[in-house]
Amino acid sequence: MFPSLYLCIVKSSKLKPLILLGSAIALASCSSTPEQAAPVKRAPIVKPAPLAEQEVEIVKIEKPLSGADFIEQAGQQQGSEQQWQLLEAAKAHLQQGENEQAQAISRVLASQATPDVQQANLLPFFQGLIAAGDHDDIEKFSSQYSLSSFRDEDKAAYLQSLAEYQSSRREPEKAVKTYLQLLALQPEQNIYQSALWQQLGMLTPDQLSSLSQSTDTTTQGWAKLLQLHQQYLGNTPALTQAISDWQQQYSNVPSLQQLPAEIQQLSAVDAFSPQTIAVLLPFSSNFRQHAEAIQQGILAASANQQARLIFIDSQTEAAALKQQLAAEQVDFVIGPLLREQVDAISQQTDWTIPTLFLNGKTDLVQQSADKFYFSLSVEDEAHQMAMLFKQKNYKQPVLMASRNPLSQRMAEQFGRDWKQVAGKEPEIYWFADQAGMESTIKQLLETAASEQRIRDISKLAGESVKAEPHSRQDIDAIYLLADPSQTRLLKPYIDVSVAPTKTTVPVYASSRSHQKSAEFTDRRDLQGLTFTEMPWMLSTGQQQEFRQQFEQLFPQQDETLQRLFAMGYDAYHLIFRLKQQQQFPALRYQGLTGNLALSTGGQVQRQLTWGKYSKDGLLTPRTP
Repeated sequence: MFPSLYLCIVKSSKLKPLILLGSAIALASCSSTPEQAAPVKRAPIVKPAPLAEQEVEIVKIEKPLSGADFIEQAGQQQGSEQQWQLLEAAKAHLQQGENEQAQAISRVLASQATPDVQQANLLPFFQGLIAAGDHDDIEKFSSQYSLSSFRDEDKAAYLQSLAEYQSSRREPEKAVKTYLQLLALQPEQNIYQSALWQQLGMLTPDQLSSLSQSTDTTTQGWAKLLQLHQQYLGNTPALTQAISDWQQQYSNVPSLQQLPAEIQQLSAVDAFSPQTIAVLLPFSSNFRQHAEAIQQGILAASANQQARLIFIDSQTEAAALKQQLAAEQVDFVIGPLLREQVDAISQQTDWTIPTLFLNGKTDLVQQSADKFYFSLSVEDEAHQMAMLFKQKNYKQPVLMASRNPLSQRMAEQFGRDWKQVAGKEPEIYWFADQAGMESTIKQLLETAASEQRIRDISKLAGESVKAEPHSRQDIDAIYLLADPSQTRLLKPYIDVSVAPTKTTVPVYASSRSHQKSAEFTDRRDLQGLTFTEMPWMLSTGQQQEFRQQFEQLFPQQDETLQRLFAMGYDAYHLIFRLKQQQQFPALRYQGLTGNLALSTGGQVQRQLTWGKYSKDGLLTPRTP
């Protein structure tokens, strides 16, 4: 009988359900007769406690049919009617979380059902793939079936499922395009407008700029709206005028009054507008040079601003510091820089001045509406690399890292992120010094084992065997955590260690591998290396002229201090944007240190620029 065949679906391998269910569709009409039909299910009757001469009320309790119920009914049908019942069975299984059964039915219907059933099956088939979480199958499905393949009544549900999946994978560029398709079907849905706005805010500047130049005016209008908010962040009058002009130009996009509340309110948020800003830096400590570099960046940023700046040594005793801040009527604080001083101030319950700390927040510090944290976190770089590897669909990346605290922190962050997106820990290979680099690479690529096999074969043959050592074939990317000198030695060695028959394994690195002052000959050794770096150290776009002025003023400044200059510059400009970014966390500020967003906990998060060395040694910013 058909129901017994279905039980095999539940208990068998992935291959058997397809065979058995396919047979069931063809033979179900022969496997059941009216006498074999399942007995009619009676609805339970609920009776009140017996009372004298009282009418009995019969209450019918409706119970949704299960997947098994629909399968049972399908066994009593033939032809297309049977297929429609099986389709209902797939939907019921999907609702009940029985995805394996739902997928078994959907796969058979996709190949054996009539065209109209196949079309109706597309949505539950796709939703089952989403529930299974197999990215390769989802990508294959999306490329095989366009939106026009779906029934009109299923198109919105399909696009919503696809957009939510893309958002969960942190693929904002894809999600934006899908939400725009969804809004073309249902333009007044505020929930989709909000989701689109959130995904737009997660785009890189290059991605947003590309959308703003789209030939589709709706796409262009949404991208321009976000660009205006980023450009005039903190300048409410200019933003109001810009949005008015935008509305006249893009009348096909809903007016601001029709958009979700979070978009409307953003332009009305009052920014921080301090009159006196105190900067707390360790001028009398061993970090004096670091403090002065940050001070120079803040002064450069404030050149055309009216706020009064006062610089205070953060080594000042706490009581005296508070007294000085009160006397100067300080209404915003930047700093301090050192971890112990940040912890001491951020944990004070009576610290009421809005503050942008120049270090990260510890878990001991409770979230506060007026406390923000900005650091040049190496964890941000590791997180960005993990997201890139996921977007490129790498399956087996490996880390090669020098054994030091910074590399340890980056490796741990990458490991956490990779486990979250890939479900497993990455391979990590450590080296302590230059002497251990060669053996580490051989261990990583397994070329030492290949060389040993060649020697063994030569020994057995009694003569030298000419053969190239072969490296591992499963590695699809290497993430290198090393300083510039180590990187210049490692990158060429990795290239020559990969077997000639295999495509070169892409090598990625962090800003720790980049040295702006590297000689041309050293750069040629880094051909193909892609790395994360703050825009300031790549001198891109509008920053080039500013960079030239900086180098004239500070021609010999250490690169660590150059980065701190950029940090000070961005810290000042962030003050006037923090309120808006707090209101809308996905809103970003394109600074010298990166594309800056604000987390819900008040931590400034950086998205860095990508750099890559070409074959002629030239370094170019690029999208990997």
